[in-house]
Formats: sequence, C-alpha cells, structure tokens
Amino acid sequence: MQQQEKTGFVESSQVCTDLSLSSPSLQSKSNEKKRGKKRKMKMENEWKCSTSLELYENPWKIRKVLTKSDTGRLSRLLLGADVGENFMLPVLDSHAQTEVINGTGSTVSVWDVDTMSMHNLILKRWPSFNNFVLMGRWSSDFVQRRQLIKGDEIGLLWDSFKHCFHFSVLKRNH
Repeated sequence: MQQQEKTGFVESSQVCTDLSLSSPSLQSKSNEKKRGKKRKMKMENEWKCSTSLELYENPWKIRKVLTKSDTGRLSRLLLGADVGENFMLPVLDSHAQTEVINGTGSTVSVWDVDTMSMHNLILKRWPSFNNFVLMGRWSSDFVQRRQLIKGDEIGLLWDSFKHCFHFSVLKRNH
C-alpha cells in the first residue's frame, strides 16, 4: 500500500477497463431520460425545445387569403406594403422598380404552376394607401379561370432563373 502512495500507480484490480464516450454521471442522466414517455415529455417542456422537423423552407414567401375585393369586379389583387417592399420590388430591375413606385406600373410575368400557363399582370404601387396591386387581367386570368373565391389562399414566389413570379392556389375554401 505504501508503494502505491509513493509511485502514484494503482493495482490492476482497481483500474476500470470499460470504454465509454461519456462520464458515468452523464450516462445515469441519459438512462433517466429513457425511463418513460412522461419523463421525456417533462424534460422537453423544461428545455423549451421543439422536436418537430421541417425538411425544407416553405418557398411561398408571399401568401394571401383572398378577400371579397380580390375576387370582385375591381380586377386587382391587393398586396400589403411590406410584401411589395420586401419580396417584389427587390427582384425587379431598376427601371421596373421606378415604374412601380411612381404608379405607372410595370408588366410582370406570372407562371401558374398548377395549370402550367404564363400570364402578364401589371404591378403598381398605390401611393395613397402605400399598398401594391397586381392588376390587368387578374380577374379573367386568375379569379374566373381558376374559380377563386373569398377565403382561398394563394401563394407567389419569385423565380430568379425564369425572371417571373410563380403562382399557386395553396388552399381552397370550398
């Protein structure tokens, strides 16, 4: 025994030869988590973490539930200022941006991904309300042709390769 104290060596009967990737205290905590579903749920709530998995980012950056005015006789889709400023203006060239901002409007191509058809609409900014509108053939090319009604949800996204907006009906109110 005195020999051990002097040299710092320990007899082989006292050495642990088990291989482990973590300390015994962490292993016991891991075993506690495995004990039951209730304990697991409690631990997740204590940690305030989400266990949901999303495999991709939703591409439909512009989403809108259609209103009566969007599907009515005015033949225009009303979009908020934040949508126009953040998702529409930045993708247009400087000439088109100027036309949109000053209210004359700029023609934008819109690909209907559901029916695989291309359409042209006019994007304008309404300075009095600071909103943006897609107009022109909105009513005939989208509302009537696709039988859109109040409460349907649509989505738009920019395709940087084709230089056009993609359109899709995301949810029907039927």
